Amino acid sequence: MDISKRLQAVAALVSYPQVADIGTDHGYVPIFLHSLGKLTRGFACDVRKGPLEKARENILLYGAQEIIETRLGSGLLPMQPKEAQTAVIAGMGGMLTIRILKDSPEVAASLKELILAPQHDVDAVRRYLHTIGFSIETEEMLKEDGKYYNILRCIPGEEKYHREIDYLYGKGLLLQKNPFLKELLTAEERKYCLVEKRLLESQTENAKERLLQVREKLGFMREALACL
Repeated sequence: MDISKRLQAVAALVSYPQVADIGTDHGYVPIFLHSLGKLTRGFACDVRKGPLEKARENILLYGAQEIIETRLGSGLLPMQPKEAQTAVIAGMGGMLTIRILKDSPEVAASLKELILAPQHDVDAVRRYLHTIGFSIETEEMLKEDGKYYNILRCIPGEEKYHREIDYLYGKGLLLQKNPFLKELLTAEERKYCLVEKRLLESQTENAKERLLQVREKLGFMREALACL
């Protein structure tokens, strides 16, 4: 299958053959896993009927109908505990990712791994995972079409980060000295420096309050960049 680098990277982190793809859209991830011989049972779940119908068509097109089942519903709600070993939640916002896990705690707790690719609020996702008994075993960052993507493989286990920058930017990425994270943070630091300069020229109380926040953020960015 011709799928994006991001979805290929998501699929590459899947370690178990029974997979639920949440927000499956066109069903590309489970179909791709099936084409690689990595799937014995798949669930393509989506809250929208249109994309799910497209997923059904694609499943038939690739001859995967005996392996991959489509299910209509929100998040993990169409799933029962232990039906899948892996849940893939990719292409959604971080807060929606958290809500999906919150809404189905029994299903989430029964999984052997989570493969997550939140599009923003990744720090909030990292924090939440640590409150529900998941550790972040692997984290990757890639760049595609000018956008940066985080992909996390999470497994059951107790874990807590002790530095704020590990939650903000990813402990694994900092340890790897990930070049895409360095590129992103370097660009972000330049932007925040310009904001700092503008705020210094303003005398309003709002500007002073915002300046404290910007300087705190710059401090975290520089601490992280020193690790990279």
